[in-house]
Amino acid sequence: MKTIFWGVFLLLTFLVTLPANWWVLSKSDFFYSTLYDNIGIAEHIAQYAPKNQRERMDFESTSKAERVELFHGIVKAINQHGKGLKKLFYSDTNNQLQPLLTLAEVIHLQDVANLLDKLKILVLGLISMWLVIVTYLRVKRITLPTAKKLFINASLVVAVLLGVLIIIGPVKVFNQLHIWVFPDNHQWFFYYEESLMSTMMKAPDLFAYIAGIWGMLSVILTIILFFLLKLNLGSHKGNCRTNL
Repeated sequence: MKTIFWGVFLLLTFLVTLPANWWVLSKSDFFYSTLYDNIGIAEHIAQYAPKNQRERMDFESTSKAERVELFHGIVKAINQHGKGLKKLFYSDTNNQLQPLLTLAEVIHLQDVANLLDKLKILVLGLISMWLVIVTYLRVKRITLPTAKKLFINASLVVAVLLGVLIIIGPVKVFNQLHIWVFPDNHQWFFYYEESLMSTMMKAPDLFAYIAGIWGMLSVILTIILFFLLKLNLGSHKGNCRTNL
């Protein structure tokens, strides 16, 4: 029972750190500029932008600075209820402004923005639940397990989650999540030849790197929170009960 409780609390703490790190990553545009130079985005754009079938011409002639600014515009828009998605333009070789996004892409990114708005309620619920448990631990004067026990609990949680992911399949999980969260009649998968958005993001490669960075930052923040909790709860060491 102890292992289950601490495993669940560990997972809950990790989930609580996710929105905090999302905010941090959003402010840095998810390190797009850095990843751009390291995962072959420029080469990817050079290969697929000329093949665009939606009359978005000359995107391959844009500079890295323009592409970084366009990505910033997308990030800013989805964090502001979708405001500004239709105002993202780039200059073609004739210095004429061309819209970056197709209507289907605008609708999809608006769906993403709407999802983020809805998740705010869930985030508040998770934070409230976490605070309730922390308050309970303080009131009952319960100390956290040792680092070794926490590591074992964390390993069990990770093993279970990875096991489920491997059994089901990462691609199936990714696709099913999209099916669940986005409206049935809204497009969410875009081929490179029909989407400058997918091309400039080198999707899904960029998302995998962002997910990895997001996950690592959340693990680090989870460790910091547990360390601070251990110090705080440990201040009651003389009268602590550890019978949970």
